[in-house]
Amino acid sequence: MSLHSDTGIDARSESNNKTAEATIKIPFESVQRAVIVYRVLSVDKEPSRNFVQKELRLVGDEIEVHFKATHVKNLRTAITSFFGSLLLCTDTIKEFAPRSETANTNARAHTCTNTA
Repeated sequence: MSLHSDTGIDARSESNNKTAEATIKIPFESVQRAVIVYRVLSVDKEPSRNFVQKELRLVGDEIEVHFKATHVKNLRTAITSFFGSLLLCTDTIKEFAPRSETANTNARAHTCTNTA
């Protein structure tokens, strides 16, 4: 998964009725990984008192998430929380993936080290 370059984010805010929306598309290395992450993240339903509506869709090897909130602050909080769950899920997959699969994934990953 590559969040920095392959993630498409489309955010809109409508000033008339003060709703804020964002759509995030997250690509994965395989359909299997996308399905695993989708199943994990779609288990929790949003509480009825929540100010944000979240819709998850699985489209091939991508997960598409659409957020709709009453205020931009709530939208930002929901997206931050979602990415926290997403990172936990992908880190867990990496930890327990078979060695051969991990080697292939690491070969394509970009790393940055700080030597200062």
